[in-house]
Amino acid sequence: MALDEQRLHIVIEGCVRGDAGMQKELYYACYSDLMKVAIRYAGNREDAEQWVHDGFLKIFDHLGKFRFEGSFEGWTRKIMTRVCIDQLRSSNTLKFEIDQHTVYSNYEHPAHEGFTDNEVLQKFSARDVLHLLNILPEKQKVVFNLHVFEGYNHKEIAALLQITENHSYWLLHQARKTLREKCGNLTSNQTSV
Repeated sequence: MALDEQRLHIVIEGCVRGDAGMQKELYYACYSDLMKVAIRYAGNREDAEQWVHDGFLKIFDHLGKFRFEGSFEGWTRKIMTRVCIDQLRSSNTLKFEIDQHTVYSNYEHPAHEGFTDNEVLQKFSARDVLHLLNILPEKQKVVFNLHVFEGYNHKEIAALLQITENHSYWLLHQARKTLREKCGNLTSNQTSV
């Protein structure tokens, strides 16, 4: 975000008063960060742009409740994440019905589960990363985003998505497994070209 603390106070106060110029300034200051969140959840750029628009509506509606007791960027990202999840739920792509007899009900998460070598990750562009995320099944992608990018723990993810903690662990494990396989395929394709 390009606004310093003092300017942020002024802009937020102006937005709460309904000043269109201040709303525009806040929009441009936050757009890039919120788009980065939305694009990771959405299947395409058009959906992400619509979700960012919806996120801004929610941010402007609740702006008067922000008390400057934490990071404004974190506050807006949290709203954006919830908007994305609500959008996925409304389109029925997130059906988190729990069957107690499925494999994840007794899934025991490993104490340490590595992902991949940083050297491998450095070879990927942002486009490659988004492509990898978009090949994940929707539930895995959401849990992966919440845990890895948004910093939610499994208890928080379980509460947010109305699933069990074991289901959250299992979905993250499956996402990492798929990404490990796809990262290996991408790097071997890059070196063979």
